Amino acid sequence: MVGCVAVFIYLFTLVFIDYVKSIQQNKFIDWDVKTITAGDYTVEFDIGPDVYEKFKDRYYDVSNPITEIG
Repeated sequence: MVGCVAVFIYLFTLVFIDYVKSIQQNKFIDWDVKTITAGDYTVEFDIGPDVYEKFKDRYYDVSNPITEIG
């Protein structure tokens, strides 16, 4: 009888911990979806000086402030 109770307590604890883990995982996904920012879709890469000079020669327009920001 004591063995059955011990096994029941063990299995109940195992299922309860798995349940709490699943609930917390769902809460994290819900929080992650609610906090989407532009940084989640930003890509950053390095360009060499030669590529930048090519850009300035071909596409840079002094009269247009949008062509080069910063």
